[in-house]
Amino acid sequence: MKRPIFVLIILFFAADLTAQDTGSGLDFLNIGPSSRLLSISEASTAVTTGPSAIYTNPSLLVLEEVSSLDLSYTLWIADVYNQFAAVNFRRNRSAFALGVYNSTSDGFLAFSGPGDSAGEFSIGYLSIAGAAAYKFGPFSIGATGQYLREEIFQHRANGYALSGGITAEFLDRRLRTAFAVKNLGNMESLDEISTTLPATINAGLSADLIEFVTPGANDLPVLLSLYADWSKPIEDNPTSDYNVHDPDEGFISVALNADIAELFYIQGGYRFGATERPISFGLGMAIEPVRINYAIVPFSTGFGTVHSFGLQYYF
Repeated sequence: MKRPIFVLIILFFAADLTAQDTGSGLDFLNIGPSSRLLSISEASTAVTTGPSAIYTNPSLLVLEEVSSLDLSYTLWIADVYNQFAAVNFRRNRSAFALGVYNSTSDGFLAFSGPGDSAGEFSIGYLSIAGAAAYKFGPFSIGATGQYLREEIFQHRANGYALSGGITAEFLDRRLRTAFAVKNLGNMESLDEISTTLPATINAGLSADLIEFVTPGANDLPVLLSLYADWSKPIEDNPTSDYNVHDPDEGFISVALNADIAELFYIQGGYRFGATERPISFGLGMAIEPVRINYAIVPFSTGFGTVHSFGLQYYF
């Protein structure tokens, strides 16, 4: 009786995901694991955001000024919870990083037919990743390897994914361009069908636009930066957050970041297309050697609002 129970539950759950974009399933790899990534609508292929670059563009890891530890906890919609922890060890021309990214949801009831439930079960997805990057001249390259695991009801499947990227810096690091390929790999069959990995190709740009000093007694320097990303699925991903999804078309994300005296940070992003979460906002506060981050992502369909909290420690 367990297989019919499983099939009915998964069919219902998959339909619910398509309608609500809960981010569950291996599509969690397309959701920024850290608060900083979510605050800029994941326009991050060319943006240094710390160890979270393991999951966006590993070549950015070596462009960080110092080593750092990143912790984030995200309250996704539909009672899905994402946890992320990673560390990046920065050296002169190289970097090495390790990360763990987990997405869970529980409290689902299993039924074999009318009447009382057969108990509760949970759904979980896990990525354990390692990445390395190297810098030569204005260019840097990087690669990430992931061990993946998914658990639904009594079924489990393992798999792997590979990502790689290249970044170039110009104009005394004020302009950065990048290209990355993410989540190429394979999963074992979960019961009878294997889950498709959300593989994408990505191109990004980051540019420092304007720097000025605020009027008044404090004279705070402010730097405004622009981030832009283009992303294209390599193959159709049925749990994409795009409710009108064409696998042959890419989508664009843009974001602005205001750096106020390297003490306060204000971000906002926008995703173009038929997405259910077009806008995002974020705040950051840095008190050396710690930076506190917060992101909020409202869903336009009314299914809820995402809140993400993060902490980075620099060493």
